[in-house]
Amino acid sequence: MIRRVEQAKRFHRQLDIVRSFIYMKEFCKVMLNYFFRKPKYPVICDIDGYVIAAKSEKSFLKRLPEVNQDSEKTYNLLDSTAEGWAFMPKHMLVSPLTFKKQWTKKELISIFNSRKNVSSEAAQYSEKSLSSRRFERIFADIVELLLKDKAKPPAKSSGDI
Repeated sequence: MIRRVEQAKRFHRQLDIVRSFIYMKEFCKVMLNYFFRKPKYPVICDIDGYVIAAKSEKSFLKRLPEVNQDSEKTYNLLDSTAEGWAFMPKHMLVSPLTFKKQWTKKELISIFNSRKNVSSEAAQYSEKSLSSRRFERIFADIVELLLKDKAKPPAKSSGDI
């Protein structure tokens, strides 16, 4: 009888270890990893034409499930200092190692105006008189427009990550 009780206790300890491992594995899925350093939030991410904005890491993680992502691809991410970053969904990694290091005002506006997730009432951002506007102001305006926009990208299919 004592042997069975010991076996049951050992089994439950092993079960607790497995449960905690599964919990940690799920918890790690929703964490964002950074290579070298973090970007300066807010950020804008272009995922196959669907542009999302986030003011923090937490809001970025909330917005990611709304967009279909190919886990093998690398996506452009732009921070508030106009620095280019790479986002790799397979590893949930954000890295400053990318081919496109500096973004211009015109490129930022072009990404915003050509995005696929446009609501019917959303306006285009004007490309006129860019020299009189600072990058930080344009970036802040576009982030606000993206956060206000009610258009939702299509939900992920079950085959995606």
